[in-house]
Amino acid sequence: MSDKLKKFFQKKKADVKFKRAGPGHRLNEGTSTAKTVAKPGETSRACRVEPTDEAKQAAAAALARFESKKTTTGPLNISLAAIKSRARKEMEVERKNVDQNIDTFTCLEEENTSAEAPGQLAASGIFFQCPMIGLEVLPQEEWHVKIEEFIKEQMKDDPILQSILLIQNCNHNRTKIEECIKLLVTYAENIIRNKDEEKYRKVRLTNKTFVEKVLPIKGAIEFLESIGFIRKRLMYQEQEEDFLVFPEECLCNLASVQSSVDDLQSAERIQLVLDRNAQVLLPSQASKQVSLPAEFFMVSTAEIKAEQQKRTEKLESEMILKTKNMRMKEQNRYKSNYKYCLIRVKFPDCLILQGTFSVNEHLSDVLEFVKESVFDEERPFKLILPSGIMFGNEHENKTLSELNLVPTTVLLFTNDPPENNEEHPYLKDELMALVQ
Repeated sequence: MSDKLKKFFQKKKADVKFKRAGPGHRLNEGTSTAKTVAKPGETSRACRVEPTDEAKQAAAAALARFESKKTTTGPLNISLAAIKSRARKEMEVERKNVDQNIDTFTCLEEENTSAEAPGQLAASGIFFQCPMIGLEVLPQEEWHVKIEEFIKEQMKDDPILQSILLIQNCNHNRTKIEECIKLLVTYAENIIRNKDEEKYRKVRLTNKTFVEKVLPIKGAIEFLESIGFIRKRLMYQEQEEDFLVFPEECLCNLASVQSSVDDLQSAERIQLVLDRNAQVLLPSQASKQVSLPAEFFMVSTAEIKAEQQKRTEKLESEMILKTKNMRMKEQNRYKSNYKYCLIRVKFPDCLILQGTFSVNEHLSDVLEFVKESVFDEERPFKLILPSGIMFGNEHENKTLSELNLVPTTVLLFTNDPPENNEEHPYLKDELMALVQ
């Protein structure tokens, strides 16, 4: 990627990092006033930095999502004693029902997802962050709109870079993007290699290949115009048609055209990062919220049309004796329908931490999520399946799909008790505040 593109992305990353650092202070301001003395018997904690305006907006958006899912208008109960008491009572009720050894959450069936009311969904949707642009947490479609607006605003003084970023980020079919880029490169390289031949400097806008591969891609025509092409009406087969023409006076700028082509081929997409959409649930809430929203699935039009045929095949399949390998292949084919999965981690105090992951993420990502959520990040812990299987170091680099944790899984959290016997919640304060 060219230096111009690298500098742009580095600048945006630095801007976001600066925003996350919080408000600054003058060099001549004293820092002694920020120090506080802990009272006897109290555990000291690091001073928190005042959040930025963007962080406050993101937090407000997250709280709004939780508020929209509330079924009552009562205030949030964030009393630690009340939360622990409620969780223990619910666990006692759950233990009485010893006949049901399998967690409700793990019994999810694909056909039940669409029948559930929105209030019973395990997650309100799939959300993303975009470190390159800001701190908001938004659905993917909203980010697509925001990224396009960002590119048009930030790059309005650099039409070449703007068109390249539009091509890479504002079109979602990667195959069509690659076909378009290949054709744009061909147009430019034909001019560079054959600058004395006029036919290579004209592109008919009604040409079938142009209409199918270039016209539908956002930013493609803008790229051609930014490197020198202009629109003209020319005679073609005894009638006038619209053309893009590379003027003869622009042939002296072919080095710039080659540089733009190199940028086009090496440009990167602005990446979205999956937001964990962390929630903390009581056992009763976890048992009710068991269905996944539609965003968790990859369902094509052809698959929808073939749904009835699949059900018929399923009935026939259940009547056939199969080997273990045959059944494993069928299970893997079923799991390939999922893009995301929901992981719930049950703690000894009966609270349940929930997070959203891509099926291609690794167990190490789940471990990192749990580590960042617990009160004591330095104390080692293990995650165990309800069946008793414990995950070790050899599992950390395997994907969640490979570990059969898709689409939903409950894991049990275990660690050694603290040496000083101090009682505190397993989860951090900001997560405990999410308990309703």
